[in-house]
Amino acid sequence: MTTADATDDQTQSAKAASSKNTGWQPVFAVHSGGWLLRAGAIGVALAGVCALIVAPGLRGNAREETVLFWDWVAGTFSCFALVVLVALACWGAGSVARIRSAGILVRAILVVGALSAVPMAVESLHGRLQPVIAVWLAGVSIGAVFAGAFVATKAPHTRALGGILMALACAALVRVAGWEIAMWSSARGDVEWFRWSRILMTSGVCFEALGQIVAVSWLGTRGRSLGQIASMAALFGAFVLTWGVSKGGQPDGAMWQAIAHTALAGAGGIPVPVGVEGLAIFVVPAALFLAVAYAIQTGQVVAIVASIAIALVSRGAFDSPMRALCAVVAAQWATLAAVDERAMWRSLTTNRS
Repeated sequence: MTTADATDDQTQSAKAASSKNTGWQPVFAVHSGGWLLRAGAIGVALAGVCALIVAPGLRGNAREETVLFWDWVAGTFSCFALVVLVALACWGAGSVARIRSAGILVRAILVVGALSAVPMAVESLHGRLQPVIAVWLAGVSIGAVFAGAFVATKAPHTRALGGILMALACAALVRVAGWEIAMWSSARGDVEWFRWSRILMTSGVCFEALGQIVAVSWLGTRGRSLGQIASMAALFGAFVLTWGVSKGGQPDGAMWQAIAHTALAGAGGIPVPVGVEGLAIFVVPAALFLAVAYAIQTGQVVAIVASIAIALVSRGAFDSPMRALCAVVAAQWATLAAVDERAMWRSLTTNRS
């Protein structure tokens, strides 16, 4: 046997042993899907800005032609985001199902989350979901995000992503509980339980803010100059809009302040949080602007920055089909990035350099 033959045999044996020990590694999915992930991150971020801030704020504050144009822009971005998210969810589900190292329970939860979120998101195009179905969808999505966060926190290069997912899943959990208690207490006229529902909604806002703090910290330390500038610009823009909301309800408010007030004055949700009304407004534009900042990052692993961007758009409120789909997709691709060794070494070497 020649030296070359012996080397080939050793290489094949090493590959076989690696495959036997670690299972299938989704290198193809993580790296070849980078372009679709970035497109999805940019699409959902812009769709969120147009559909949650610009288009609603213009109603009653601008001419009909302007309102109709921005409604069309918001609808176009939303349809594009839905198509890309459905593709990412199907691709991610097929890839996650083949990862033996992630555990069968984690894989099952993520696949079930995709199978639930995709048809509900498509069905939402025809109208709003029933409250019971919305709560069930939120519960399935919360389980998927917790599963993705569990895998992501075990890998050094996706630990921050796992922390963000964990915070958003906790925010969604307490918000669902708060809403259910509010509905139950309102039907019975129980003031004490309604007060507890507001406390739960307050904790949901705090959990979401905690996830955004982790996102800002990671982007500021890993994103180099572009990441630092983008994160500061996102926070500054969110602060300006929050200040505009407080001024927009006054008769002498400027046009942009009236637009901000119309779009974001009720961002706290129902029931209204206690003592953090300003923070409840601030986290909405902050999440969308930070998602844009993450979506345009270069030099980092696309699966990581795109998953963070898509997770931020979900905002820890998974009762909406689109936000639930964003959460499930972020959890899927966070899991794929966590078990991919190429992504780990690229992320670590990039951060070190």
